[in-house]
Amino acid sequence: MLWAISRAPLAKLQAFRQRMGWTFPWASSFDSDFNWDFSMSLTEEQQREGGTEYNYRPQPAYTPPKGSGPNIGAQVTGTDPATYARERPGMSAFVLEDGNVYHSYSAFARGLDGLWGAYQWLDRAPKGRNEPTYWWRHHDKYENA
Repeated sequence: MLWAISRAPLAKLQAFRQRMGWTFPWASSFDSDFNWDFSMSLTEEQQREGGTEYNYRPQPAYTPPKGSGPNIGAQVTGTDPATYARERPGMSAFVLEDGNVYHSYSAFARGLDGLWGAYQWLDRAPKGRNEPTYWWRHHDKYENA
């Protein structure tokens, strides 16, 4: 069974899920150690001092981003670049067997590309995705056709 886990409070996730018309189970890791246990979030101190691990590799201290990508990402999500950089993409798979939960797989950063099914086709097209970096919108953000 597919579950999504996000760091926002559960009430906010449930409201967004309803707005989008989604039906999959969605849990909140808000006020828990889940994201840190799986190296997907950093504290400000960890970000400042470095020495953390992500994608099974040591990470240096945070350097403010150059270029517009991280700044646009922060703007789109309503935060600043440093806060945006403390939340990193990843997915984990778990197995429930005989009442025990086992962590069976994790992927991070570029290892997630295979989960975006449409991108596998678009990236092979002559002009690729042919869109700016942050082109996707929620279905209720498009103008009526």
